[in-house]
Amino acid sequence: MRSIRIIRFRTIGYLLVLAVGAMPAGCARYRANPPLDSWDHTRPLLSMGRSSKTDSALILLAFSGGGTRAAALSYGVLEELRDTHVEVDGQNLRMVDQVDVISGVSGGSFTAAYYGLFGDRTFEDFESRVLRRNLQRDLWRRLLNPYNLLRLASPHFNRSDLAAEYYDSKIFDRKAIGNFADLAGPAILINATDFVRGSRFAFIREYFDPICSDLLEYPVSRAVAASSSVPGPFPPLKLRNHAGTCGYKEPPWIAQTLETDTSHGRRYIEARLAASYLDRTEGNDIYLVDGGLTDNLGIRGTFDRVIKDGGISEMLDTAGREEVNQILIILVNAQTEPDLDFDRGSFFQSLALMAGVSAGIQIRRFNYETIELVRNSFQQWAELRSHRGHPIDFRMVEISFSQIRDGETRRYFNNLPTSLALPESAVLRLREAGRNLLRESTDFQEAVKILQSGRVRASELRRNSAD
Repeated sequence: MRSIRIIRFRTIGYLLVLAVGAMPAGCARYRANPPLDSWDHTRPLLSMGRSSKTDSALILLAFSGGGTRAAALSYGVLEELRDTHVEVDGQNLRMVDQVDVISGVSGGSFTAAYYGLFGDRTFEDFESRVLRRNLQRDLWRRLLNPYNLLRLASPHFNRSDLAAEYYDSKIFDRKAIGNFADLAGPAILINATDFVRGSRFAFIREYFDPICSDLLEYPVSRAVAASSSVPGPFPPLKLRNHAGTCGYKEPPWIAQTLETDTSHGRRYIEARLAASYLDRTEGNDIYLVDGGLTDNLGIRGTFDRVIKDGGISEMLDTAGREEVNQILIILVNAQTEPDLDFDRGSFFQSLALMAGVSAGIQIRRFNYETIELVRNSFQQWAELRSHRGHPIDFRMVEISFSQIRDGETRRYFNNLPTSLALPESAVLRLREAGRNLLRESTDFQEAVKILQSGRVRASELRRNSAD
């Protein structure tokens, strides 16, 4: 009997090998990003399904990385925005409907992408389809499937492709980036990292047009997979560079900056990066990994946009939002802090633990510097615009575990792992934490009052600047 089983097992293996070998050559290759037939310069760089109902306010959400922990915390913030109402011009409006842009990275990209595709349906099934699903276990099962093991032997298909395939069928219903515009909702910004250039890469036209690739046909699942592809467990996702095939013309600011900026500042660096995608050299393809490597908070995209446009006034004018007198950024930061109460004797015995702690130190430090950079820069830009006769109130509301007063509760959240699977009880507590922290934020409540009044008072600007 044992020999019969061995023969049967070998027979099945041979049949699988023959089946894969009989496939057409293209079947083992995951479909690449589609080329763009003809470039249309009139299309917006960041497509929104609607204009903001409150033209005087620009509201941006940023969802950080952190696996399911980040996805659940940001979902709680969305729930609170849904249940927060404002009276504007006699209309009772939900705050969630006033959001202009949602930027997501890694774990936060799941929430951002899902809401961008499905809107209010998110509040019905996002928890069951994503937060309570053991994505980590499901991905392992797919990885160990004999058929998938054979597919993974191909140089044109890797574990990140397999993850994207799973997200496509089980979470995002095979939707493409172009489907973000199907609903009257905010613009969605999914962020990854260009592994070769070491820079942020976003799934918007600003990055796809130069490489002559059709962004609207690109699967949302692959964008999210790239954003959350932690190097090691998940190899880079590849984008083919079709530069020079669609008639694309680079914006004038790139050449002007490269020619005139002798300081080699931030704008010069952005210009060099943008120009590098136009290189048609063979093999100049793009390899994408976890967006958290370059921006684990998801707020650098907005900052970079202002830098490229030359200032906040220029950005608002370019976007046709000259009437904006209020900018609100809600940053949902799911980073965890180390427990300082540890046994030093055993702590330094584990090299693996030390490596993890070292990486965590770098991410936390970079997060802190990014928050301070964005907060201070936007405040200065807002003050400059106010001095030019256009009063503007800027506030950044940060939602993080460090704001939780109770030490035991704070320690609980800080000990949650960065993974794609959490217990149902943890998901519930994260959702409640997101809701409570936003509701208790003084800056958020003040921003709501300004939104309702529709005007910014000089006293409010002075107080906010002093803060």
